[in-house]
Amino acid sequence: MRLVRLAGVSPAQTFRTLEALELAGVSLDLRPRGYLLDLSLRATAGSAAARGTDPERALEAVITAFGDHVFAVGRRTLVAVVTELLRRHDTTVSTAESCTGGRLATALTSVPGASDVFWGGVVAYDDAAKRELVAVSARTLAEHGAVSEAVAGEMARGVRRRSGTTWGVAVTGIAGPGGGTPEKPVGTVWVAVSGPRAVTVRFRFGGDRHEVRRRSAQAALDTLRRCCLPA
Repeated sequence: MRLVRLAGVSPAQTFRTLEALELAGVSLDLRPRGYLLDLSLRATAGSAAARGTDPERALEAVITAFGDHVFAVGRRTLVAVVTELLRRHDTTVSTAESCTGGRLATALTSVPGASDVFWGGVVAYDDAAKRELVAVSARTLAEHGAVSEAVAGEMARGVRRRSGTTWGVAVTGIAGPGGGTPEKPVGTVWVAVSGPRAVTVRFRFGGDRHEVRRRSAQAALDTLRRCCLPA
């Protein structure tokens, strides 16, 4: 059995991609884990030899088809992959969180040796905290609202500048159950990364408050991972 770990791809998208590969003689098992997904590949008893299917070739086909959605082959966690990338490039990260309430920092510090790459994080939940701790401007908050591309970007830049780290990562969103609007429904989340590469991404997550917060932290880690990959 081979395990392929994916990020940022839905079960429906995964099924469609796998169907197109036509992997005869291989059984597939999908297990969604929030923003992440585990895909197990096993050779079907008796069929691999009969049909000439090579499980290793099937694995290569899956990795090629999903590209940078693949963050690991085997049991490594997303946060372990991210910290390894940071350490390999001799880089560091700091975090500014709103709706996730420290989940991103908790994930990063769960890995032994995290102090090599993780400076620390700020939970800037209230607008005043965003202004005072990570230098989000009052004008940006007034014009765009706390859950916005502009604020997420300023949070990421602010925490990076104040910490002196290579990367700054920020998350702001509406976890629910209340607080949503037609323009910004519950589950709307912005993730921003500031550093050698800069990106801001909007997500719309389903599920309850716990699930939105979990997926938001996972998405923030994955966004940082992609920024750390070779261009």
